[in-house]
Amino acid sequence: MKSIYITGYKPYELNIFNNKQQEVKYIKLYLQQRIKEYIEEGLEWVIIEGQLGVELWAAEVVIRLKKQYDIKLSIITPFLEHFSKWNEENQLYYSQICARADFITSAHDSTYQGGHQFRNTDQFVLDNTEGTLLFYDEEYEGSAKYFKKTLVDFASKNQYNIDIITMQDLSDFVNNYIEEQSE
Repeated sequence: MKSIYITGYKPYELNIFNNKQQEVKYIKLYLQQRIKEYIEEGLEWVIIEGQLGVELWAAEVVIRLKKQYDIKLSIITPFLEHFSKWNEENQLYYSQICARADFITSAHDSTYQGGHQFRNTDQFVLDNTEGTLLFYDEEYEGSAKYFKKTLVDFASKNQYNIDIITMQDLSDFVNNYIEEQSE
């Protein structure tokens, strides 16, 4: 697989209100492990849409991994200035990630016009990647449930890799990680 889209929960959907929370550390460590596995299989590009939460945490991981691996980060936003309603701290965080991305564009050459921009961007990303790493669990609903339906429909008609991280997967990783650190 040469390219993968990574998406999932927004921070507030996980009761995370600060990137310094311990949960973020574990999510990023788990994403790092998974992305490294993909790199070893030939991954060249990680694609995100620039959303707060899993997407930007994955972007941070990719930026860190660029020091060791030939991996690139692309941000394809649904519309121009998609971050304009974010608070100043989140806008700064986003701009720091953008400064280190390899490619940034917007699927629509306008500011927000409607929900169709998100759907069109999702479809564009699916059409132009070989797989998706989705952090989403049916038991913990979040905004990614809409994308998951689109993803499953798309994969049923196309040769496309779906890799889903559940809360149990994350919990198992954290338990193993803590156990390894205490040894």
